[in-house]
Amino acid sequence: MKNIQIIIIMLTTTFCFSQFKTGFKNEEAISSIALCNTFNFDKQFNSHDAILPEAFTLNYDSGIMSMDNKFRVFDNDKYGVISFRGSTDKMVSWVENCYAAMIPAKGNMTIKEKDYNYTFTQVDSAAVHSGYALTVVMLSKDIIEQVKTLNEKGISNIIITGHSQGGALATLMRAYLEHLPEGTFNQKNNFKTYAFAAPMCGNKEFANDYDQQFSDTQTSFSIINPEDPIPELPINYNEDDKLLNKETIASWVFGETDFDAKNFGKNMLVKLFEGGLKSHIKNSNSLINKFVNFRFGQVDMPEFIDDINYYPTGKIMEIDSFEFPQVEVDVSNMTVGDREKFTEVEGKYYYKEKSFFQHKPYGYYVHVLKKWDTMAYDKLENKFLLTDL
Repeated sequence: MKNIQIIIIMLTTTFCFSQFKTGFKNEEAISSIALCNTFNFDKQFNSHDAILPEAFTLNYDSGIMSMDNKFRVFDNDKYGVISFRGSTDKMVSWVENCYAAMIPAKGNMTIKEKDYNYTFTQVDSAAVHSGYALTVVMLSKDIIEQVKTLNEKGISNIIITGHSQGGALATLMRAYLEHLPEGTFNQKNNFKTYAFAAPMCGNKEFANDYDQQFSDTQTSFSIINPEDPIPELPINYNEDDKLLNKETIASWVFGETDFDAKNFGKNMLVKLFEGGLKSHIKNSNSLINKFVNFRFGQVDMPEFIDDINYYPTGKIMEIDSFEFPQVEVDVSNMTVGDREKFTEVEGKYYYKEKSFFQHKPYGYYVHVLKKWDTMAYDKLENKFLLTDL
């Protein structure tokens, strides 16, 4: 009897240790954004060895799939990481982003005469981004196979991550996997999500349900730079018709709340042209449908719903905005026209900050270290990449 009790205690202890601890974990976030950077390191330096976290190995590289998407699977013997690549400079990648009319978050789509049932939530009024949903469905078979491969290695704790477009795919893929039919996997998998610089991927009803299931339970996090414009896309506005009520105006006048001119102006413009925006998005996305059909064969998507207002998902974690480095440029052999691409200060020339500098994946890596591992940040030799300037 005593031996049986000991075995039960050992099994219970092993089970407890096998579970992901809920909550934001510094080391998980740092490893996740480092692994997100393997894609751009391979592109820029032909190797990701310099950014690969210690003890992690690359198990699987999907190659190009769907709309110029890629994902990779890593593990460190304790947990696995599925990392989605962000947008590329290929047109089809931006078609995926712009395919932003919403479809029901539960339904059916047909790709090359094959039916795919999908569920991102059980909430009937929830809706999601068409382009990201289509990609998740197209990648789902390979993702499920890779999860099973991790399970065969004894790994059931799995982080799903991505930067930019990859962050949106990580969020939707998490929702998709959590709503697969019971028995899809032969054991219980414990997922966590770390999305970096991710655009929004669903409406208010989807976001509320996602947050209730995953964000409020401390297993899904959205890490953003407040100066990065991408997490505010595709479009988000206050639907309250009483934006200019007496109480609101009084709170501004008496300084009880700050007047946010930027958001106020955006809300007013969207409300003013809401009908036209909805019509434009539906019409433009109908054209995108034709492009998708041309590229992939016949693709039948659910009908677009009458909603264009996206909401953020994941527990929001802010990092510092990126400080643009003052790097001097030798312009002695440049033409006058080329010199105008740089900023002149007292006869010296420096790089100008590009519009998407605040969105760069390496910038996210550096500032995640700055916030959650100051010792590693202080030791980091390169606080920026020249290729990002």
